[in-house]
Amino acid sequence: MRHLEKALACEPDHMPSLIALSNAYLKQKEFAKVAGLVEKALAFGQDQGGVHEIKARLLRLQGDFEGASASIGSAIELEPDKPSYFKLASEIAKSRQNVQELQFFLERLIDLDPLDGESHLDLARLLRHPDDFARVKLLLEISVDLLPGDTRPLFDLARHLYAGESSLPDGTLKAQPAPDAAEALLRKMLEIDENHSEAKMLLAEIKLEDESDKDALLLLQEAYEDRKTKGDAAIQLGIIWSQKGNAEKAMGYFKEAIKFEGSKAMGEFRLGLLYFRQGKSKDAEHYFRKAIPSLKDEEKRIEKAKEIHLEKLDFHGSRKELQTLQEVRRRSGEASLGIYKCNYQNRHQAEASKFLDQALRLYPHFPEANYEKGLLHLESKELDYAIDRFIKSVESDWNYWPSHMELAKAAKSKKEFEKAEMHLKIVLDLDPGNKNASKLLKQMARKDRDPAGSGPA
Repeated sequence: MRHLEKALACEPDHMPSLIALSNAYLKQKEFAKVAGLVEKALAFGQDQGGVHEIKARLLRLQGDFEGASASIGSAIELEPDKPSYFKLASEIAKSRQNVQELQFFLERLIDLDPLDGESHLDLARLLRHPDDFARVKLLLEISVDLLPGDTRPLFDLARHLYAGESSLPDGTLKAQPAPDAAEALLRKMLEIDENHSEAKMLLAEIKLEDESDKDALLLLQEAYEDRKTKGDAAIQLGIIWSQKGNAEKAMGYFKEAIKFEGSKAMGEFRLGLLYFRQGKSKDAEHYFRKAIPSLKDEEKRIEKAKEIHLEKLDFHGSRKELQTLQEVRRRSGEASLGIYKCNYQNRHQAEASKFLDQALRLYPHFPEANYEKGLLHLESKELDYAIDRFIKSVESDWNYWPSHMELAKAAKSKKEFEKAEMHLKIVLDLDPGNKNASKLLKQMARKDRDPAGSGPA
């Protein structure tokens, strides 16, 4: 740097030396010296794009993003075809969270430097709407070619193809996953980085949908060894072993999951379900009660993410977060119902029944909670209120046969025999071995055949 300082001392308006020295000072974070040089350079003339670029970099490092934006704008006006200016402009726009500007600068940068793989990747990550499915696919394919050996575009492309979300001409969302193409990309990734645990998690998800449990288990077990994905892998492993009937193994994984912030809520919820199925109500209630505040924290995190998407006018991203939010609230409702069922003997007491009401407040379309509320109304001789709850239950899930059974009984008590028969046939269609439904249907058939059956005894 000394020779640059000497050169400027001899020739203060020598721009190449001034720019080179400013860049050297920037690297050493000697901001005051950079500011002095920039001020001196601009005093000689405002027509030096390189000086405006340095000022923009300085202001960005100092956190003055608006000033940085104005300075790089001046540089672009002077030299509108210089890729490095648009690169810096895109970084500043990102810091300002100005999505429209960021997209414009990235598109212009790609026009000026079509071999810039990072810009293709950045633009692909920015475009999140299903309308842009084909464009994002192309951008990611180009970035894969331009960034050989880089797993990032491969992983993004695998996720993009596996989601397969595009828009129809009428604006309707169409999901057309391409699991085979996604799997091929993930396999290629693992050849580059055999320890990429996130790729293993996604590949395991694909194998589970393909009912290849053995392959999925191996991948999840490998992901479980990486602390970055250990919690999520533990949840999936716990679910698999629970479905296989190995409660002890499942419990071990769920208990491991609750040690990690990202999987804590789901681990507690799953432990509650597992203990409840084992008839251990006290342990089940303990974990359901722990799950509810954890799920509430998860709700807050998702709400915040949803708002950030809205601020960026990313409506599709916001809708995706809303779907996740609804799923979390559903789990909260299930946990509340779990507490209610753990205290079923005391269900008429306010302390227990409030959890049933809470379940319905969190998840109004919860079939089982509406069914349980209907049973409470029946016990209180409130038949019409009960029927209303059973109807809500089957409207939410037509396959929830216990509510059809209660609707059949209610219709029979009101002498609405055709309606009763319809619901009983639905029960038998959903649960062919249901003896109570068969018995009721036979009784009604005998009454239809016996004219005296409807008269007084």
